[in-house]
Amino acid sequence: MNLKERIKSVTYLVLESLNYRMNLAATEKAKYENQVKGFDGEEQFDFHMSESHQSGVVLNDLVLNYRDTVFQIDSLLITNEAVYLYEVKNYAGSYYYKEDSFFTESEYKILNPLRQVDRSATYLHNVMLRLGYHLPIYPIIVFIHPEFTLYSSIPNKLFLFSNQLPKHLNSLASQNFLIKPDHMELAHQLKELHNENYRPDNLPVYHLEQLKKGVLCPTCFSTNHTDTRQNYFCTTCGHKETITTAIERSIKEFQLLFPEYLITTSHIYDWCGKSYSKERIRMILKANYQSHLSRHMTYYSEKSP
Repeated sequence: MNLKERIKSVTYLVLESLNYRMNLAATEKAKYENQVKGFDGEEQFDFHMSESHQSGVVLNDLVLNYRDTVFQIDSLLITNEAVYLYEVKNYAGSYYYKEDSFFTESEYKILNPLRQVDRSATYLHNVMLRLGYHLPIYPIIVFIHPEFTLYSSIPNKLFLFSNQLPKHLNSLASQNFLIKPDHMELAHQLKELHNENYRPDNLPVYHLEQLKKGVLCPTCFSTNHTDTRQNYFCTTCGHKETITTAIERSIKEFQLLFPEYLITTSHIYDWCGKSYSKERIRMILKANYQSHLSRHMTYYSEKSP
């Protein structure tokens, strides 16, 4: 049972938008490409998870807080006997694990995923303990790319490679148990604790006047479009949707990029490249005014000392 679907993170969405609205620096471009690659790997993992028809509860992309520390979990599987914490890596090529460190084939040192998953497992243990649960946690690093090779003289049971994943998941699914009510309650509590508004501190610096204006196509990210009275058509890839949907997407994108701004008709009119009348935008904002104002006030209350 999948209780929490995977969605793109705030970091992914911000970098994706900026990538098509400004010239990203090489380092930020690389971060965006890593986000795309990482998300693709996680979706591959999700496919294997769904194919295995787990009896347990699956939660994806959890962002949790323990005291003043934020930690993220790619995927969590809660069973009656244990909690499986999966860290998914979409590395390709040859890597070396030696002296408690990871190296690329060209000898560049990368962050050790063992430390990362151990950190997440430690904080999750403490969060669960605070909630009153004592299930054992089994952290697993999944190297999802079929062309990934790890050379190591030290076998590690925390590593799981792409060709081993189906057997591992099918083994868990074969237990075919009915999840206990208290473990289902744990899953719901963890979902409730998920911080969906988390914004990391290392996002790029950008300003409204720097960014290209216009409605981005959700398929090809072009701003080229033509419209009928009710519908938006991307002239680059042929994507079609209602103009209302296109404007609502643009409002959400603006709000994502500029949470400190009050959403006004003038702001959205300019953000959409002045493609649609202020009256049309005003009507859409009026239908959603309370939610936009509430989010704006929440942002400022969180920023207040």
